[in-house]
Amino acid sequence: MNRKQFIQNEGATCKNWSWSFISHDRQKVIFGAWDSEREQDRAVILREEWEFSARNKRLPGYKQAIEHLSYLNEGYELYTFNMIHSPKPDNPDVAAIKGFEHRIEKRYLRKEGSVWYADTIGHAYPEELSMPEQYTEGARKAIIVNAYERSAEARKACIRRHGTVCKGCGFDFEKTYGDLGKDFIHVHHITPLKTIGESYKIDPVRDMVPLCPNCHAMVHRSNESRPLSVEALRSIIGEAKKKTGATG
Repeated sequence: MNRKQFIQNEGATCKNWSWSFISHDRQKVIFGAWDSEREQDRAVILREEWEFSARNKRLPGYKQAIEHLSYLNEGYELYTFNMIHSPKPDNPDVAAIKGFEHRIEKRYLRKEGSVWYADTIGHAYPEELSMPEQYTEGARKAIIVNAYERSAEARKACIRRHGTVCKGCGFDFEKTYGDLGKDFIHVHHITPLKTIGESYKIDPVRDMVPLCPNCHAMVHRSNESRPLSVEALRSIIGEAKKKTGATG
């Protein structure tokens, strides 16, 4: 069975047979993961530098991969299969496949800088992503778990206004960890970006709030259609402290 037959057997297809595939019926996004791009419990499936070839030609597979990743926000799941890379020095634009494993595995998307990873471990809350300096958010292309793109400048503006102390439990990383914890905090979007469209102008003061990773995870752990409000979270923390007799 060749690679195309293997992908079709999984109910998936694509516009051009590069490195990403999709099955709308089974709601799966499938990426080939090179053995040369593997890092412990995760594998690189896409790099921003792959948008262009060695000869500076725009590669259609990159645009297709970004499109496929956008479906992870629609409830599709990410899978990968391992591929063995075979260098082709006479044609650097072609990534030759020496072989591949006839098995797909469930993975979780994570982006760090300009690299997208397929991780074996899921995350409890949306990660924060960096993007160009603008306050427009919600563009569905660089996706991690169920996160939409985050504006780095909007995040900075939120912290300038609200500080880096958690608005849920009051935890201060710098007080606990010294210089190591200085300026560290997560920023929570009060209104989920997926509910406000693809070109919503974020107000960093009104729409964003600093939360520690624990509180950030807890507001997203709610079974409701929207995250818990920070006020509701504070109430839960207060009630829990009353029951345990905790202070602070």
